[in-house]
Amino acid sequence: MDILFINANQERMPDPVPPIGVSYIAAAARLDGHHCQLFDLNFHKSFEDELKKSLREKAPQLIGLSIRNVDNVAFPKVISYLKHYQAIVACCREVCPEIPIVVGGSAFSLFPDEFFKKLDVDYGIVGEGEDLFRQLANSLEKEGRPPPNLNPGPWGLAEIFYSLGSPVDFDSLTPARDLLDVAGYFQQGGSINIQTKRGCYFKCSYCTYPLLEGTRIRKRSAVSVVDEMENCLQTYNVDYFFFVDNVFNLPNAHAIEICEEIIRRGLQVRWTAYVSPAMATEELFATFKAAGCSSVDFGTDAASELGLNAMDKSFTVEDIRNCSRWCHEQGIKFNHSLILGVPGETRETIEQTIEIINACRPTAVIALMGIRLYRGTPLTRRLVAEGWVSEDQIGVQPVFYVEESVRDYLVQRLGALADTHRNWIVPGLKKKMNERYFRRLRSRGVKGPLWEVFDSAPSPAGA
Repeated sequence: MDILFINANQERMPDPVPPIGVSYIAAAARLDGHHCQLFDLNFHKSFEDELKKSLREKAPQLIGLSIRNVDNVAFPKVISYLKHYQAIVACCREVCPEIPIVVGGSAFSLFPDEFFKKLDVDYGIVGEGEDLFRQLANSLEKEGRPPPNLNPGPWGLAEIFYSLGSPVDFDSLTPARDLLDVAGYFQQGGSINIQTKRGCYFKCSYCTYPLLEGTRIRKRSAVSVVDEMENCLQTYNVDYFFFVDNVFNLPNAHAIEICEEIIRRGLQVRWTAYVSPAMATEELFATFKAAGCSSVDFGTDAASELGLNAMDKSFTVEDIRNCSRWCHEQGIKFNHSLILGVPGETRETIEQTIEIINACRPTAVIALMGIRLYRGTPLTRRLVAEGWVSEDQIGVQPVFYVEESVRDYLVQRLGALADTHRNWIVPGLKKKMNERYFRRLRSRGVKGPLWEVFDSAPSPAGA
């Protein structure tokens, strides 16, 4: 079967993100002999005419639409992507009105019933889709209909199928990177993404990772991970990687095993990752550095006891201080990502977080205002029970919780911080989010997360 995958994501702030999910789905489909192609909207700003042309030329028998983000999660200047996704489907229907469209991806998995109804698609897959997509494609090719044994979701729609846990063998399935413009992503995005495991056993009150990937951690072998890195280095000359696990360092032993395999092979690479201060050790950061770690992004969220408790974080303020110190000692750049305005937040707790984070002397701070609410998270369930919001209000159109008593103060305070501190980035106010400046850095060969430059670079014009 000829399958055309469409990567719907066009968000390039701060960087275009290679569609690793689509790459895994395509790799799985190829196992059954399907011919897979990709139309990547990351490289087509005005896409309608080019997408229609591609549909006519490729004449697919099945279309797989991947939607990654519901919105840009940046209060107060939040942008919903629903109309963008509807425009993509409209192009497909105009050129290929009889061709089935299957939609998946993290955005769809969060709001499947709503997206399914508003996008005019034929089928939807919730959760990890490698096995389900293969079964669906095989049955559509042979029988002209989906197989009767796919797992129906709880939404009352027979066309939506639910993953009960991916049977993917990570060690044998490698993303189909040949479908991607790897050179373009590496030049314009500064790294290529690698996934070493799925699942998260943390219980952060707002987070969707346990909903999307489950709470059981499924790890790849260190040999498999480093094989993939070495292949990218040899095939595409890629030497900077982003470990996109929700938390790279847990379990610590798995992260250390990967680092030791990189060291054993003498692989000359650099990398960055999302890291939690929970259970981190001095030894961990020393091993990171020896294996080529350039920077880490801490999902810190807060540096006040109230904030950490409100978000059910699994570490303390002292852990934040220790990890920051160890990064300085090892010469590893680091960012603290923050979420301010949580339930119970006060001016005092905001100032406590700001004071502690600044004392840590991070390379960068990315500060968000408020928490985007998603169905099924502990915080949303609590707010629904308290009557702050109703279940039917949580959907594709974004709803944020921002503590009302500090809302205006937050906007003023974070705006001022971004204006006076070159390492503070505030996406919701478009502070330090200058696309032209970012493009200029990439054109000069800057690799890795762009926040790495903010501790030493002048503030970008127009930031």
